[in-house]
Amino acid sequence: MKLDPRTKLFLAIVANCVILSAPPVYSALMFAVPAVLLLFEKKWRFVLAFFSVYLASAIGFEYLKTMDVGMAGTLVVSTMMIVSHMMPITIVLYYVMMSTKVNEFMAGMSRMHMPNKITIPLAVMIRFFPTVFDEARDIGNAMHMRGIRLFSLRTMKNPLTILEYRLIPLLVSLTKIGDELSVAATTRGLSPETRRSCVTTIGFHVQDVIVFVYCVAVVVCLLCDVNPLSVILEEGP
Repeated sequence: MKLDPRTKLFLAIVANCVILSAPPVYSALMFAVPAVLLLFEKKWRFVLAFFSVYLASAIGFEYLKTMDVGMAGTLVVSTMMIVSHMMPITIVLYYVMMSTKVNEFMAGMSRMHMPNKITIPLAVMIRFFPTVFDEARDIGNAMHMRGIRLFSLRTMKNPLTILEYRLIPLLVSLTKIGDELSVAATTRGLSPETRRSCVTTIGFHVQDVIVFVYCVAVVVCLLCDVNPLSVILEEGP
């Protein structure tokens, strides 16, 4: 199920605003949207892993937040709170960046009459983060082939080796990636002064309307202080 890039941008904005300012039930509602969309993209393993960690963190935080768990327990509860709040945002942004091509994003921004000074940095960012993740995975595979693992006895004895084997190669690659993306943008004629044409076809469809109506319904419930879970339970058999 393919969404218009403008719908994805609307979903990302609404999800961030709702998740950061609403009770956990609204976070779960917004979490469901990218999870379902990722299932259509056949990312069920990723969704299952994310959902398991999110559910465990959310339930653990709600259960332990009122208990006296000591200093170590407070750190664990704080970590659960951060994870339960950040994972819905993370999965929304992951879906947007994973499923949106740069030319589709540029076409959507052009339809919205956004200036190039805003569009070009966002387009580079969309291309930058997936490239970084791919580079980090390749570095990890290279270290694994040499017998160097992240949680091995060797790294446990000397944690600074992680800097040498993982972070330093990644930082060097980040500089190279930034230069390559800048050259690619220049080659494709991206600049704030020029108007860019695009042959990509975009448009709103039924799935876009469904996502839009769902997001608006969640925002209305939040503004009206209505708990969707209690409404569902009251209307149940």
